[in-house]
Amino acid sequence: MKLHVNTFHLKVQKVEQICLFDLTWGHGQNLTVQVNYPTGLTALYQDWRQAYLNFYQSEQMRGRSVGGGIAAIVVDWHAELVNAETKMIYEFHRWLRSAELYEIRARIAAASQDLAKSQPNTPAAIQVFLTCAPIELDRFPWEAWEMGAEFATPGAIQLIRAPLNIVTATGTQQGKPRQGRTRILAVLGDDTGLNFKEDREAVRSLLPIAEVQFVGWQPAQTPAQVIQQVTEAIADPQGWDVLFFAGHSNETTMTGGELGIAPGVSIAVSEITPQLMAAKKRGLQVAIFNSCSGLSIAESLIDLGFSQVVVMREPIHNRVAQEFLVRFLQGLSRHLDVYESMMSARQFLRMEKSHTYPSASIVPSLFCHPGSVLFRIAARPWKQRLRHSLPTSLEAIALGVSLLLTAIPGVQNWLQDGRMFSQAVYRRVTAQIPSHQPPSVVLVQIDTASLARAGVMQVNPIDRGYLATIVDRLRTANAAVVGIDLLLDAPQKDPPTGDKDLAAAVRRAINQHMWLTFAAILEPTGELSVSDATQITRPNWTLQGYVDADPFFVELPDRDCREACPIAYLMALVQAARQEITELPQPGVDAPSGKLRTQLLDHIEQKRTSEGDVIQPAERAAALLAATDDRFFTAARSCL
Repeated sequence: MKLHVNTFHLKVQKVEQICLFDLTWGHGQNLTVQVNYPTGLTALYQDWRQAYLNFYQSEQMRGRSVGGGIAAIVVDWHAELVNAETKMIYEFHRWLRSAELYEIRARIAAASQDLAKSQPNTPAAIQVFLTCAPIELDRFPWEAWEMGAEFATPGAIQLIRAPLNIVTATGTQQGKPRQGRTRILAVLGDDTGLNFKEDREAVRSLLPIAEVQFVGWQPAQTPAQVIQQVTEAIADPQGWDVLFFAGHSNETTMTGGELGIAPGVSIAVSEITPQLMAAKKRGLQVAIFNSCSGLSIAESLIDLGFSQVVVMREPIHNRVAQEFLVRFLQGLSRHLDVYESMMSARQFLRMEKSHTYPSASIVPSLFCHPGSVLFRIAARPWKQRLRHSLPTSLEAIALGVSLLLTAIPGVQNWLQDGRMFSQAVYRRVTAQIPSHQPPSVVLVQIDTASLARAGVMQVNPIDRGYLATIVDRLRTANAAVVGIDLLLDAPQKDPPTGDKDLAAAVRRAINQHMWLTFAAILEPTGELSVSDATQITRPNWTLQGYVDADPFFVELPDRDCREACPIAYLMALVQAARQEITELPQPGVDAPSGKLRTQLLDHIEQKRTSEGDVIQPAERAAALLAATDDRFFTAARSCL
């Protein structure tokens, strides 16, 4: 029986101008490579950091001092920062893509591929614990290293930092793990020049699933009283699961970092080590420092045996810290683990806030003890969930009336239409569709800017060679279910190679088992879709669904989907079937003859017959369409 490796340890050490990459895994396996350190990388980092500090230069930095000064001339620091980041990241990636490191990248990617094959239905990830020495190497954005990209690795590779020296074991070996509801201690420190209102509200958002306690200085307190209040709270006999700190902080060489807990009052991590150790013994697992320059803080806490520590490696602006915290805690509230929550927050800063807060996404980092399990807030026990979901008396009456009406022949369709409409309106008005959750399907809008960047002159009808590039991009991104809402009902003469290029791209995608659905329109004789003369598709490898839909109403099929099927419902049906049914017929150019859609529906019907009352994909697809209303499609500008 083959044992699959899930964990790697990568140590990167710099001696003069040589870097030693030492990869270990499994039962003593080891791979060591020497690589020249890029001579200009340090200077590029320093240029980036200076531009970063100049752009965010403000009293609202969560640190004591950020350097810099008042510029004598007007400088576009936003452009300077973006340019400096681009140069640094380019040189950093070029170094990591060097030929000397190929075997290390390939070894990790191969493990990810083996894991994905052995556990196709389990979202397991390869973990790479990265240790850097000296600390100057730790300052680089290693989280941006996409080491599996060149191998089209399907599984996730989590790059997690670990300090060079770890003396204490992790976990709660000396005591019993904490039981009961998750407990969070939030320490709000020196707020000089800052505003903790949003930090407080973000932490309070976890109250439905966790117990939260705040502690912080008050204007009438003396320094001694503040220190006593904070230390006693940390060492609370009931114990904590998560420690959160907001305020000013700094790196220190000998004391493990410094925390500003009140104006003019700082405390070193080494000073509160006894309280931290007591808290760890009572179950404390995660520490989150939403403050500046936390590398030495993370290293000292992991050395003390803490499981996980989230820090900012650089000075961080107050608004950026708050944006990160809100998204990070939203991840925890959805029961994501610490790594997933951090990456979700980083992705938000990179995709949604890159213009407002440039370079903010490359500052947060997660340090972990290699022996720890990533923390997540556990879902509530089933009795609590049941109690929470019980209807009120009024809701129970309404539910009973609704059930009675559904038994009357002739009103079911009318009730179903009204229910879906009212549900969609209610969810939108009451904001029950959180904006941070990704939509089930993303509609990529081909806009003028995208066409101009690609040099596409043929717009109506659109150049099918350009569509081929889009299909290839979706294939490399491992998109599983794709719909093309463009009618290709006739061969394209200009350019003459358009149909051939698109057909080749479709075949490449189908060979990767992508479910492709093409748009069709309803005719008296059936659906009219891609012309057979184009040789772009075949009915045994692709699907087609009609787009003659009401713009204000989600349409469900009113006939046998084997004859004609709405494209949105068909795509939702495929996605639901992929999630709930194994051994589905797979798209492929060598697939058996016959319609792929018919094979899909037959397989679903067989599953329904064999499993009786089990929820089936047809119902799941209908529920998905009804519940997501117009967010089922979300417009996004093309990145091509």
